[in-house]
Amino acid sequence: MNFYSVNGLVLESRKRREHLSEEDILRNKALMESLSKGGNLIEQNYEPVRRQSLTAPSLNTISWEEYMNAENGKAPHLGRELVCKESKKNFKATIAMSEDFPLGIESLLNVLEVVAPFKHFNKLREFVQMKLPPGFPVKLDIPVFPTITATVTFQEFRYDEFEESIFSIPNEYKEDPSRFPDL
Repeated sequence: MNFYSVNGLVLESRKRREHLSEEDILRNKALMESLSKGGNLIEQNYEPVRRQSLTAPSLNTISWEEYMNAENGKAPHLGRELVCKESKKNFKATIAMSEDFPLGIESLLNVLEVVAPFKHFNKLREFVQMKLPPGFPVKLDIPVFPTITATVTFQEFRYDEFEESIFSIPNEYKEDPSRFPDL
């Protein structure tokens, strides 16, 4: 088994905040700190708060022609001034590759495709699709969120051979048309 460290992974986060008041930002920060320390919303009796709307942004002085004739990708800003919080964090991933493993990368990609609807697991799938060293990744540790690392480990694998006949439908089988009437 060969172990590799992948350095230079950068997680960039950009959050727009012009729609939040200072009170909203402080409440969100306190909530995230509590969750990161192991708290949960039920224990805290968390209830969503209906808040007052922010004051309306100043009126636009940009004409339709100015907006439409703006350089491609540089349209004039409409609405509130943008407030954006950006952060970057460097990460390291580790991977253990086995050249003796009886499965290929495609098998792992098929499994990851099932869990890919969770957007953060999609990062793991994209990582596996990159050009990896030879072999099968029997262990992967990769950050999927600033505080969450996904670990995929194959600790025990048994590859059983089955006779093809156990997957065939017996000749005496008769389908009951009333069994699933809604299909």
